[in-house]
Amino acid sequence: MLKEKARKVVESHNLMHIATVDLNGFPKARGVDYVMGENENELYFITHKMTNKVNEIKNNPNVSVVIDHDCQSFEDLLKLVYIKGTGKAEVIEDPEGVMKVFGMILQKFLYLKNLPGEPTDFVGIKVTLKEVYVTDNTVSFGHTEKVEY
Repeated sequence: MLKEKARKVVESHNLMHIATVDLNGFPKARGVDYVMGENENELYFITHKMTNKVNEIKNNPNVSVVIDHDCQSFEDLLKLVYIKGTGKAEVIEDPEGVMKVFGMILQKFLYLKNLPGEPTDFVGIKVTLKEVYVTDNTVSFGHTEKVEY
């Protein structure tokens, strides 16, 4: 049941905040549009191959993610279910792999077909989460349970 809650969060959201570690050991977080792979703990996104996050992932594949949304009222906050997790990221650079990730992304985010540049300017990123914490405020405020993969 807990993995189903995690799956529902992953499937029903579009933006994931991912934190990488820079060369000085500091975390760097940013938002990315993502898609789910075969399992709720496999997430994919595309990025320009010259971004800092590509080099950071190559140097240190440890990442942390959060998938949630903002709330407009306290009532919304009491209904909030979100996830945060840790795992490993890998850069997908082979053209076939990049095109596969692009295809998955474009099925969910058709507007990204207008990204500036050529497909060869991009890489795919696969995030495999090892630990996921599901926070479900509908159970009780801040109620969090751990899922391991």
